[in-house]
Amino acid sequence: MKSLHLFLLFALIFLCGRAQQLPPLNNYEPSQYRAGNQNWMLSESDNHFIYIANNKGLLEYNGAQWSLYKTPNESIMRSVQVSGDRIYTGCYMDFGYWQRDHRGILNYTSIIESSTIDVKEDEQFWNIIVNDDYVLFQSLSHIYSYDVVSGKVILLVSNESINKFFKVGDSYYYHVLGEGLFTISNKRPLSVSESTFFKEETIILLFEHASDVYFITEKAFLYKLDNGKPIFVAKSDLNYDLTVYNAQYLSDGSLMLGTISNGVVSMNLDGTTNYVINQSDGLINNTCLAIFEDSNKNVWLGLDNGISCVNVDSAYGIFHDRDGKLGTVYASYKLENILYVGTNQGLFYKREDKTEFTFIEGTQGQVWSLTNINGQLYCNHHAGIFLVDDFEAKRIPGTIGTWQTHKIVDDSNLLLAGTYNGLYFLSQNGNSWTVRNKVKGFNISSKDVVVDKNRDIYVNHEYKGVFKLSLNDSLNGIEQIDTIDILGKGIGSDMIMFKDNIIYAKRDAVYTKPFDKETFSVNEELSELVSQEIYTSGTLVESNDFLWLFNKDYISRISIEDIDGTYAVEKVFLSKELRNEKVGYENLSALSTHEYLLGSSYGYTTIKLNKKAVTNNKVYINAVKSFQDGIPVLFSLKEAPLIPYKNNFLKINYSAPSYSSLNTVMYQYRVLELNESWSNWVKDTSVELKNLSYGDYTFEVRSRVNETISSNIDNYSFTIARPYYLTNLAIAIYIVLLILLIIALNGFYIWYFKRQKERALLKQQKELELKNLTNEKNLIELRNAKLRSDIEHRNKELAISTMAMIKKNETLNELKEELNNLPKTVESKSLKKMLDKNLNSKQDWLTFEEAFNNADKDFFKKIKELHPSLTSGDLRLCVYLRLNLSSKEIAPLLNISPRSVEIKRYRLRKKLDLSREDSLTSYIVEI
Repeated sequence: MKSLHLFLLFALIFLCGRAQQLPPLNNYEPSQYRAGNQNWMLSESDNHFIYIANNKGLLEYNGAQWSLYKTPNESIMRSVQVSGDRIYTGCYMDFGYWQRDHRGILNYTSIIESSTIDVKEDEQFWNIIVNDDYVLFQSLSHIYSYDVVSGKVILLVSNESINKFFKVGDSYYYHVLGEGLFTISNKRPLSVSESTFFKEETIILLFEHASDVYFITEKAFLYKLDNGKPIFVAKSDLNYDLTVYNAQYLSDGSLMLGTISNGVVSMNLDGTTNYVINQSDGLINNTCLAIFEDSNKNVWLGLDNGISCVNVDSAYGIFHDRDGKLGTVYASYKLENILYVGTNQGLFYKREDKTEFTFIEGTQGQVWSLTNINGQLYCNHHAGIFLVDDFEAKRIPGTIGTWQTHKIVDDSNLLLAGTYNGLYFLSQNGNSWTVRNKVKGFNISSKDVVVDKNRDIYVNHEYKGVFKLSLNDSLNGIEQIDTIDILGKGIGSDMIMFKDNIIYAKRDAVYTKPFDKETFSVNEELSELVSQEIYTSGTLVESNDFLWLFNKDYISRISIEDIDGTYAVEKVFLSKELRNEKVGYENLSALSTHEYLLGSSYGYTTIKLNKKAVTNNKVYINAVKSFQDGIPVLFSLKEAPLIPYKNNFLKINYSAPSYSSLNTVMYQYRVLELNESWSNWVKDTSVELKNLSYGDYTFEVRSRVNETISSNIDNYSFTIARPYYLTNLAIAIYIVLLILLIIALNGFYIWYFKRQKERALLKQQKELELKNLTNEKNLIELRNAKLRSDIEHRNKELAISTMAMIKKNETLNELKEELNNLPKTVESKSLKKMLDKNLNSKQDWLTFEEAFNNADKDFFKKIKELHPSLTSGDLRLCVYLRLNLSSKEIAPLLNISPRSVEIKRYRLRKKLDLSREDSLTSYIVEI
């Protein structure tokens, strides 16, 4: 069994030993920057943009966006160096420089094409060194000098096997394989040393340190150059061979070695290794082709497959347990020179002079917390409480799953344990601890426990609330349980005793109860640290006499002023995503006065608060573009452009170059003509301005790295042109059209009112005519009425006359009949003759005819025209028929019998040529 334990111990040591604490690292894969895999050289501009010589061309990174500029001959770009506003590059059979135009686009100028130099077939330019007045370009066979002012190119060195080219101080060196080390003096090559060493070894880097020249070889051997002789200084202390492809002497006095298959190695000048970063440590490729240190001491690595940026000067260090052998860190504590780490897999330790962690046997399982009480370290574990002594841990018998262990005020022989099912007291007998008793009457899981000076115990349960327990004198039972209603309940809430103040934190509120107060009250200042927008949990940690609180954007280090008891808050900007912590179980411990360890889900992060990260930054507007038919249209960055109205949708790209992987870069913008207030802080590095109306605009943007706002506000002024229908020409046309319209309207109104007047006059005339017609009509009607009256009167007279004649003739006929019945005498005969004469009186007919003509004057004329053969007797009969008189009524008028009248009627029908079906009376009436 013992041998098995030893085997497991060595296995854990081996497995955990693979991890190491490293500076933060940013990786950029080809799929991200969208160019070739291999990256051969890097440089930095004055505005901190990074330029990379890539297989596909020149890569530009402004901290937010990547841009690729392909080489004109589509060959691999091997070298790049920035000088002022020029970016010099070298590639296959060509070298030249790039300059930015007014739109922010880089344009290439070939130096070879404008010179008289004929480059060698298949020649490639691997290095560029910039001086004030000239630029040196190195291929594997030549070194050329380009005069910046005159543009003249001259050949300095010609050799078939130039390996490397260096600038050291004011001197220039180059190494030729198989020949030695040379310098350039007075534009001519000069051998530095006759030593065969330089003919046999491959020199990777020459650099100056403490006024001496040092160099490192392909096998990571470091030498000093002393009067042309190599003096051995040190070699890498790694226990395996390295093949160094390139190296860089860093500003901190260390060397960064880029290897062929082992990633990169940070080495001191005495050969000691600071760290190694390879693929197992997060580097995306083990072959390093180029190393460059930028102005903020970040080290950029051009890899065989991608790009990496190492923040070597960062205040943060990351221990990443990539194999998962350590687990999620829930607790840590440094005791003297030993660091203890409690994880979900057990308790581990590491000596200060070691890099590997060792598992402490018997502690398999979940560790919740580590507590140091009077110099004794207690490990609160799922299996109970362990006493930790150097590299061993012994479980206190009888203990169960424990969250926390607390000392009891004024009693060093008692401990209070908050366990899964309530509270337990432990007592010390000599050097051993035993379970004294369980507190009866309280069986709630006690993760957060606070003991005040009065031995009152506060227990926080995130689902049940906060309880205040008053124990009896023997500490084995509860006299009173109170619920602190004002605190309520809170998921992720926590409670802690900090400098005699009880502090309770949950979402949106932090409550405090000073030792001299009886009740809790909300602390407005601290409550801002757990506001809804940034809250993750209310976990509170005490370390180095500070209180620590964690939220979405940063960690708060809180202290209490001794004089007035106010709280002071210092923010440590490290976001939740970068901390990779177990939410609700955040933990922090002090490694020294200014260095702290943060547990994470993949290991831990260390913070050196006395080493402030460089956060001075400037923001730059990089591109302003619109889109036309899906094709981007770029606008000038150097002068305010007049942008067509159809392009009134703008996208503005900006960036604040900051390459620390643990920095949080945010941006604010505003458009002065639209809104004077700044937008909310966001991570977006571009903004879209849509549907802009015509007019002048000024766009402003600023950045914030962690809590430091950029030293500048970059701005961009532009004008949206009027739409075509509001241009000056259009307005002039509108004015002319308006004038014409006014004239037309005026003419129309004149015509209209004239026509209205004419219409009014015509209407008035028509009304007058109508009135006249009405008057005439009325007059005619009056005349017609009078005529009708006359006709009626005459008809009446005619009727009277006719009836009188009829009556007279009837009377005379009656007298005649009476006379016929009397004896015939002379008197009777005379009287009869007189009667006959009156019956056939012509005067009566003339009178009747005159009256009839007055009533119907055209009848005789019409009937005579129609029937000229009618006699006067026929006409007389026609008249009587027109008066609609019957035969019986006609007979007396004609002084004949009704029978005779019928005969006359018959004869008249024949004369009138009427058929039997035709009515004689109707025909006469209708004439």
